[in-house]
Amino acid sequence: MNPAPACDMQAFHEQCLIAVTHDHRPIGDDLPRMLAGGVTAKVYQVTLDVDVEAGYEASRTRTEGWLRLAASGMDDALRDIEDHPDRCLLARTVTDIVRAKEHGIAAILLGSEGTRWLEGSLEPLRLFHRLGLRELQLTWAFPNAVVPDGHLSAFGKAVVQECERLGILVDLTHCPSQAFFEVVRIARKPLIVSHGSARGVTTDLADEHIRALAQSGGLLGIHFYTTYLGPNAAPDDVFRQVDYVAQLVGIDHVALGVDFFPTEGPWYDLQVAQGTRNLRWAVPDFSRMPEMTQCLCLHGYHQDAIRKVLGLNFLRVCREVFG
Repeated sequence: MNPAPACDMQAFHEQCLIAVTHDHRPIGDDLPRMLAGGVTAKVYQVTLDVDVEAGYEASRTRTEGWLRLAASGMDDALRDIEDHPDRCLLARTVTDIVRAKEHGIAAILLGSEGTRWLEGSLEPLRLFHRLGLRELQLTWAFPNAVVPDGHLSAFGKAVVQECERLGILVDLTHCPSQAFFEVVRIARKPLIVSHGSARGVTTDLADEHIRALAQSGGLLGIHFYTTYLGPNAAPDDVFRQVDYVAQLVGIDHVALGVDFFPTEGPWYDLQVAQGTRNLRWAVPDFSRMPEMTQCLCLHGYHQDAIRKVLGLNFLRVCREVFG
């Protein structure tokens, strides 16, 4: 593999379409960093299977109010996008993402980390799709109606099938292993793990999970967080994950998951409740994403391979799922 010449590194980075498959940092606040770092697109989570303000334990047994919480998050995200028409757009299609790159603005795709907000019905899913939802993570830390006991329920099967019909990415991040493979068996379109890592390098997914993602035509978005990369996370640690997946299943099945989130207040408390206090990533924010491109180049990756990792793999999956 031939590295990009050092003198052309920044120019090469600026040419690339860079997409992040999972993110929580508020859209408006993050736009200057996205644009400074050449990040074209991110999947922003409008809601989670936890009420961040109420806290981890209070959310564990809560059974009501999830759709209302999700609707508020969706409204906030859409307002944020509408408030910055010169800097971003709501991406519903691959064409929208490409258009954002051409115009030098950010494409915001909307996702959900968990499905409690469906409250046992497909109607909210259809409504949120009309509003712009394009990614759905089936589970988070707590059981829900889609995966109530480690297995995919009948309702969960209906959710996966409706996502495929509508054109919504099905995300298996944090999915129990049995449910993971139950989804794989019924899926007809590519599946993703939007933010995770290879157990062969540090922790998280076994090779069999990664192979199943690749066989579906999907991908693994590499996490940038210390819990997945180690306490001194750096771009080299992301590279090791990328390279492991590439060697295992091919370069077409790996992307950048990142998973930034706020680091103060309730968000910090949420991490502490899960046993984590080291709130650091391989790069501190999107303005530093050129460091990731440089790292891939210096490790000898060909420019075509780097383009795939940075964004083209995700674009391909979106094209296959969105239609």
